[in-house]
Amino acid sequence: MKIVFVETEEDERKFFVETLEGHDVEFVDSAKDVPADAEIVSVFVNSRINETFLRAHPALKMVATRSSATDHFHLPPARRHGVVLTHVPDFGAATVAEHTFALILGVARKLRHCVEIGRHGRGVSERLRGMELHGKTLGVIGAGRVGTHVIHIARGFSMRCIAYDRQHDPAMERMLGFKHVTLAKLLHESDIITLHVPLTTHTRQMLNARRLATCKPGVILINTARGGLVDIDALLEGLNSGHIGGVGLDVLEDDRAFTKDQAPLIGAQIVQKIHAMSTPGGDSERRDERLRELQGIMRNRRLLAHPRVFFTPHVGFNSTEAIERINGDTARNILDFIAGKLRPEAIVTR
Repeated sequence: MKIVFVETEEDERKFFVETLEGHDVEFVDSAKDVPADAEIVSVFVNSRINETFLRAHPALKMVATRSSATDHFHLPPARRHGVVLTHVPDFGAATVAEHTFALILGVARKLRHCVEIGRHGRGVSERLRGMELHGKTLGVIGAGRVGTHVIHIARGFSMRCIAYDRQHDPAMERMLGFKHVTLAKLLHESDIITLHVPLTTHTRQMLNARRLATCKPGVILINTARGGLVDIDALLEGLNSGHIGGVGLDVLEDDRAFTKDQAPLIGAQIVQKIHAMSTPGGDSERRDERLRELQGIMRNRRLLAHPRVFFTPHVGFNSTEAIERINGDTARNILDFIAGKLRPEAIVTR
């Protein structure tokens, strides 16, 4: 089998070559570099697997994402082309939950200000004054593997925990000492809100202007899940008005803003898209799409530059232990597929 990996590190490449011995294993930087004769492709969340990609790779039989998230997969065309999609459903609940608390503490204790002032001399004590977590209410949207682990950690900080999830687990609720509530109640009562749901048509921009307006004044919002869960315009408006007291982010709708020095990256993209928009001919739908991309770039820039935003560059999954599990399960998915015994839980069905 010809197996192509997209977006891998040097140590990961060595592992996959050794584990998939006997197969033609190749590594490329991006999805556009995948050769047309690839039979199996392994990607990360930045690679869109859609009709265009599938048409360009007629030999493709399987795509294995090294993530639990699957919103970068377009399932209907994959089914039409007979391509099997797999993911790693459970690789690092502890890893992501621990990083969630790193962001919570970063915002609550104003670590962005502390670091910036530490570089330039002594700061004003009042500006650096943080907030205790003890006794505060943590609202967890999505009480699955990661969400319940976050609650477990929060109980150690003596926080009151409430959760919203479409599925209730009474036994877990009793064991961890939290309460399931409606989304409206969670937004109204929480001092800190953290997101742990997948990005779907139902959850996209679930925290919009209307819902954010119902939050407690000064609320802290944490997102280690997917950038598209939050309306960025509404989030910026809330930060600027002071209604949202702080934000901790590990994800954006367009993670490219994390990958390089932002100013040159954004500037180059703006020039490129303005040029494309001004080119004579072409369809208006494509120009509208470029305009939306340009607007998204500018929103991301304003968001990351905001003084009450504490962010990390999509590293919530990136612990030694989690990466070992991700790569091990991805290799297993590939080998199981080749052997015709793929586990049902690894297959993406929706």
